[in-house]
Parts: sequence; C-alpha cells; structure tokens
Amino acid sequence: MAKDFSQVGSGNGLSYATGSPSSGPASGLPMWVKLAIGFSVLVLIVGIIAVFTSGSDDDSDSGADAIRAAHGPTTTIDGVPAGYTRDQAGAQTAAVNFSQANGQTYQGRIDAAKLREVAVSSKATDALNTVIDVSSGRTDLGKTVNNVPLIVTVTDFTQDSATVSVWGMGVSQSPVSEGSDKVGILTVYGTDTITVVWEDGDWKVQDWKFVTGPSLEDAQFPATDSPLSKPGANGFYTFYVN
Repeated sequence: MAKDFSQVGSGNGLSYATGSPSSGPASGLPMWVKLAIGFSVLVLIVGIIAVFTSGSDDDSDSGADAIRAAHGPTTTIDGVPAGYTRDQAGAQTAAVNFSQANGQTYQGRIDAAKLREVAVSSKATDALNTVIDVSSGRTDLGKTVNNVPLIVTVTDFTQDSATVSVWGMGVSQSPVSEGSDKVGILTVYGTDTITVVWEDGDWKVQDWKFVTGPSLEDAQFPATDSPLSKPGANGFYTFYVN
C-alpha cells in the first residue's frame, strides 16, 4: 500500500534528520523540492567519488582500461580482457571473452603476443599454441567478423580449473565480389570447448578446441550428453576490440 507523505512536516515545524527544528527560507519549500535537491546533491557526491576513484592516466598510457563488471573483466590490456572472479561465473566470462578475443586476433585486430601474455596459461596445450601461432603477425583487412555466444555452460568446475562450452554463431560481412558495394552475410554455428586454470590471480586459458555445429535446427533437442542439455548461463559480459 502506498504511503501518503503529503502531510509530512505540516506540524509545528519541520525537523531535519538531526532532530533540530527548521528555520530560514528553505523551511518553506515543498517536500518534493527538498527531496529533489537532496537527490541532486547525492548524485553529485557519487560522481565526484567515481572521478577520484577511477583509474589513473598511467593505466591509459600502458594500454590498460578499467572496467567494472560483476564477475570481470576488470580491465582490458591492449584489447585483451583480464581480471575475473574465482567462481563459475568468472570462469565462463573469461572463456567467452577469450573466444571473442581469439577471433579478433585472427582478424589482426589484437596482437597474438599480447593475447598470449594476458590470457593464456604458461602450461598451454600444443593445440592452443598452434591456434595462436596461426594468428601471429596478421594485419587487419577491415572485414567484419564476430563471434556471438549463444549458450554458455560450465561442464566441470573446481577452484583451480574449469571446462566451459560456448555454443555460438560466427557472423561475417564482406563484399560479394572485389570492388562491389553489395555485401553478403555468412553465419556459421560452432562450439568452443575452453579449459581455464587459475594462475597468477586470474583465469588463464590452457586449452581451446573448436568444432562446427550443431546447427540451429539440430540444437533444438540436444542429446543428453551434449553440453547444450546442461543449465546454461543466463547472462555474461563480453568485450572485444571494435
């Protein structure tokens, strides 16, 4: 039931939170005006605190940008997200962000050496090292290629390691022919299986595997042994270089 505040302060004198009687011209202002003023002051104070607690210029000079997300990342370093919470949500977010960063690295938008430095475990598998090596030294050709996560499941988890399945869609946009203004859109469904380990205070990717499919039609009723049959994440944060 809604409360009626219309008569607040209509007695012998409006009192402040301290209990002292009101006085002066301000005491004659309507209650809604005073509440609006108080809210504005609160917003101003919060804004000032945010400014003084935000990252310093040193972060921007080093290529690091501060981020505030529930389970990470807390920063991006030259386009590579980093800094996750040590829980399932942090592990799945790290996996999703690596999947996207890996795709952007292949497109030449993220430096492969930086991806390895920031997001890859010191005990990476040969398969993962090969994938990153393939992306090394590539230049941005200006094409639009994005990996869109659809269903993310954590199939195995401990405080030290996790296996994350990312079923998603790869979308590319490119001219239908050289010099043409007409573009075509190509979509491919695929599944990343990403193993992350807790190393140096963050989730680092140790292994990465990719297979095409299942298609949208095949995914409607997944088999009981499929990661898609397990509870998926209801939400996650994704960051990649534009």
